[in-house]
Amino acid sequence: GDGLREFLVLFAHHNMYFNMRFQELEAIAGLIGISSRDELYVDVPAPTALSASPLALVRLPSEEAARKLCERAVLIKAVLEVWASGPSYEELVEQTLAAGEATRERRRRFLAPPQTFQIRVAAYGRTATMEDKRGIFDKLRPLFDGDEIANLQDPDTTVWALEEHSHHTDEKTHLGPRSNNPNRIFVCRQVAGGRSIDKKLKSGEKAYFQRYDLSQRAVLGPTTLDNELAFIMANCACVQEGQVALEPFCGTGGLLVAMSHFGARLVGGEIDIRVVKGWRVAYTKNKDAAEETVRARGFATTKSKTGDGCTLGSGDQAKEVDVNALLDRSGAMRLGYLAAIGLTPELDPGLKPLEHVEESRTKAEVLVKDGSANHGRDIFTNFVQYQHQLPEIVVCDNSSKPWRRVDGGWADCIVTDPPYGVRAGAKKQGRDPERGPVEIRDLATYIPPKVSYGEDELAEDLLVLASEALRDGGRLVFLAPVDLADFLGIDRAAAERGGGPRGNLHGTVFPKDGRKKDPRLCISETTRDPLLLDEARYTDFLPAHRDMELMGASLQVLSGGLGRLLVTMRRRPRGGISQVQ
Repeated sequence: GDGLREFLVLFAHHNMYFNMRFQELEAIAGLIGISSRDELYVDVPAPTALSASPLALVRLPSEEAARKLCERAVLIKAVLEVWASGPSYEELVEQTLAAGEATRERRRRFLAPPQTFQIRVAAYGRTATMEDKRGIFDKLRPLFDGDEIANLQDPDTTVWALEEHSHHTDEKTHLGPRSNNPNRIFVCRQVAGGRSIDKKLKSGEKAYFQRYDLSQRAVLGPTTLDNELAFIMANCACVQEGQVALEPFCGTGGLLVAMSHFGARLVGGEIDIRVVKGWRVAYTKNKDAAEETVRARGFATTKSKTGDGCTLGSGDQAKEVDVNALLDRSGAMRLGYLAAIGLTPELDPGLKPLEHVEESRTKAEVLVKDGSANHGRDIFTNFVQYQHQLPEIVVCDNSSKPWRRVDGGWADCIVTDPPYGVRAGAKKQGRDPERGPVEIRDLATYIPPKVSYGEDELAEDLLVLASEALRDGGRLVFLAPVDLADFLGIDRAAAERGGGPRGNLHGTVFPKDGRKKDPRLCISETTRDPLLLDEARYTDFLPAHRDMELMGASLQVLSGGLGRLLVTMRRRPRGGISQVQ
């Protein structure tokens, strides 16, 4: 398009999420005004995950747009302005010098004193030794006037010398360094650096998303989504300040935290009240941060004078409670605690404590709570830790369509990691008919039973929700589990279990009768197998809805011959042709 300039994007070679790089790039490019792949990419056809290259030539409106792209992306290492390119350093230098004074003046704008510079050498597909780097410096010497000032600590300009070699996975590096010539070479100026590219420099800072690293987060759950993947998904959804974002399977809020960084107004749904309230399922990862959030919310965390209790509430409403007695009588849902704070009727004083209680439980310190939530471990704790706006959380069953329908939709994006039964089973409310009727003795403490939520049913309900809740053009981003045996044409049942019908995903991973591992399904997470990476093949394995347009999908390889697809869909305009088909 008019006014667009060419830049070179250098991606981070992330072992787990490398295949998602173009999906994230295209989404963020849309936020800065690049509306199509044809407009974004210089190369024809446009690059896909089938490419092993960490480089991509793109068109962007300006250097400021390049900086915005790099600052937000998780998988972009740097955005560069190409000064010269060629198949070898000799030809590259010769062509650049022959281009005349104009190209020299362009370089001098960023290299002439008193400005300072440094040169970074990077080779992809082979390892560049220090001797190689010194040789490259000598070859590039004709491009410099000789009066430039080097500064390795805090340079004004960073010059990159990039080599890209063919990556042959069957060529063993322990036999010696590869001797093949590079496919192409670039000499570039760094316009923007991301992913801590400058962290070793004097003025360097960590990437913004590292602030939310799970190792420092106050509260985690058993299946909290990886921090970097959460931000990649938020970027694919184009989350922006003031938008309404929905996470219908929010768990401990890993995706909600990522979206809150961008200023979205958050709504979450979760069927397990224990996760929302901080009862047992969630756990404290960063104790200091958790205790600080409790104090920030105005609740005390001090033990009682006797050492056997804790203070619940704050100010005039505070009361001392015997922790041991509460734990002894708590049952699965800490009923003693609920009674102590007045949420349920008082426990029968005639009840005797359990004679045998685990030592770790009797010595447990109950953080101060208000209402029925553990304010040191509930779903809001992480938001208080990062001083973000709190989300609206609804305890609900997504299969029962709890969200109100609004003409035109009400959500700008839906970003979710549905439970699909490997680490945490998908559940919906229901009762096993074989167990017979259940007498409900206390509605205040009754929690409805749950039954299995089938993978296909869950996916269908999610797309129906997206069709109804999303505004026109709104995005649905979710993770979909896949069995890589299907992609490779392997009959897993015959290969690993001696035959039998295909079961659910949990049964595939943990068959009751055991299994014999098929070596063909021991797949590296960095595989470049086109049978696995060809996006055109994914449509046969993804749910579909007439109102939802598939924007892109990319694969992450997991263990056990499984994988998951990062899927981006967009809500088609209402009233269009698709509505009447």
